[in-house]
Amino acid sequence: MARWLFPNQTWSSQRTSARAPIPSSLACVYDTWAGLISGCPINPPSGSSYNSPSGGSKVIAIVDAYDYPTACNDFNVFSTQFGLPTADCTKSDDPHFRVVYATGSKPRSNCGWAQEAALDIEWAHAMAPDAQIILVEAASNNNSDLLNAVSVASNLVAPAGGGQVSMSWGSSEFSGESTYDSDFSTTGVTYFASSGDTGGKVIWPSVSANVISAGGTSVNRDASGKFTAESAWSSAGGGPSKYVYAPIYQSGIQTLADLLNGYRGTPDISFDADPYTGVSVYDSTSCQGYSGWMVFGGTSVSAPSLAGIFNLAGAFNGGWDSGGNTSSVQDTLYKSYDAASSGGKASYTEYFYDVTSGSAGSYPAGSDWDYATGIGTVRGVSGLAGSTTPSFSLSASPSSLSVTAGDHGASTISVTPSGGYTGNVTLSGLSTLPTGMNVTFNTNPVDITGASAVSSTMTVSTTASTPAGTYNLVIQGSDGNLSNSVTVPVTVSAASTGGSISLSGLDFSVKKGSSQGTTVTVTANGGFSGPVNLSVSGLPPQSSGSFSPSSVTLGSTTSADSTLTVTTGAHTPTKSYVLTITGTDSTGKITASTTVNLTVVK
Repeated sequence: MARWLFPNQTWSSQRTSARAPIPSSLACVYDTWAGLISGCPINPPSGSSYNSPSGGSKVIAIVDAYDYPTACNDFNVFSTQFGLPTADCTKSDDPHFRVVYATGSKPRSNCGWAQEAALDIEWAHAMAPDAQIILVEAASNNNSDLLNAVSVASNLVAPAGGGQVSMSWGSSEFSGESTYDSDFSTTGVTYFASSGDTGGKVIWPSVSANVISAGGTSVNRDASGKFTAESAWSSAGGGPSKYVYAPIYQSGIQTLADLLNGYRGTPDISFDADPYTGVSVYDSTSCQGYSGWMVFGGTSVSAPSLAGIFNLAGAFNGGWDSGGNTSSVQDTLYKSYDAASSGGKASYTEYFYDVTSGSAGSYPAGSDWDYATGIGTVRGVSGLAGSTTPSFSLSASPSSLSVTAGDHGASTISVTPSGGYTGNVTLSGLSTLPTGMNVTFNTNPVDITGASAVSSTMTVSTTASTPAGTYNLVIQGSDGNLSNSVTVPVTVSAASTGGSISLSGLDFSVKKGSSQGTTVTVTANGGFSGPVNLSVSGLPPQSSGSFSPSSVTLGSTTSADSTLTVTTGAHTPTKSYVLTITGTDSTGKITASTTVNLTVVK
């Protein structure tokens, strides 16, 4: 049975935008912007330059319900007002903003959820202006439709190199809520959810161990609009879960484990959410007589804004969250918190703001972690990255290569700074290379001058005499003092000697919303040898297919198997489909195909 989920949107009556901070002011408060101005005034001081925030990359997906018909127009009005990048609304693949319908069809519109979506897309963009914002519109606000939209969002974020999914909605806790944790576990994706707008109450999905729970504060200012302090917002959600046991990132910290008594505690970290210290939002879709510029609050501000700040910190693709998901981000975040709280007040305030005044419901704010604001709020991105010492890390994409003797392959080597690192990093290979193999870099050394990763393309070339086999290439980056490395396995296959290949497979069925595999056999004929790459076409709507392995090598054996796994969505039509499976050698000249029948059942 579907559960009703509600937007955690609390909004003030329409007020003048002069009382709401511009994005630069909050970026200044949270120290995510290089152009700090004393006191982080709510608006630019007369005669001064108050530049807009910058930075961010990859993708932030916003999951909301129903259609927001003026989304792109309003995104651009907001962006123009505050000097942020705008989108070309005529392009479906614009690098700054686009809308995706979770079911493939436009949902009906709903003006209340349009306000929610306006807030979400605009403030994720405000905190990470260079990230692509994708609004994923669920067919409705019931459980199954929202979770289907989360799945669609995850499958947009992960292939783009990683990023964040923001969910500014939730429901009361319920028995069995942990069975939905798998919906928030896609590799490379970090999930954020609002902690709710009822003081001291715990809601799902923010309580999931696989989700970062975004709490709320009040940003206090003096009469001139300058920042003075943060306090807990009285209506922010939070507290101990009734059903979710404390995850290791919380239970592994003794002082926190003693407080939690074995159960998950929310929120994890907070952001400005009080409507009376709220944020400017532009929505031209009229709702109950309101349209245009409005001031909004609620932890609906927190989730997309924190998603933007974590995006700014580089929580993906070789950064501090390399190859992980929300759980590894939480682990890093809480290790940073543990180190900061153990290091005393000076250490804590360098990376976090310890909110010690106010309360959320019956939970008072206090020193270190509490049920009112969690860790507190961020002060810069170093605490999110888990590094207090300037350093850098290396990553490779793709992380391994397959090359036919006489051919070449390429991988992007990214050098990601942390802890404010700057310098020139020289790349080199530490491995003894086989005959005929050579490794080159198109940029070397790599100049690190900012907070973002810098890349160099590594080309691995071979000759016809390079022996077949797998070679672990250790690529080192060094600035003369610091050295780090990444290992890239390179599999060299003998060149094809002619002949042909044939494929065979078995018919199979799969339930809606689940996965099922079938065995595909590739056979060498006429002395063929070499790798064969596999692909599939004719998949049902809202489904995906993958092979394990994606390539088989023939020669020492005359046949090899691969498993084709098809994953369907909750709305994949139940019927029979003919899938065409194709195998192609490394030259692209030798190919074969076969068909199998797939039946989607309820």
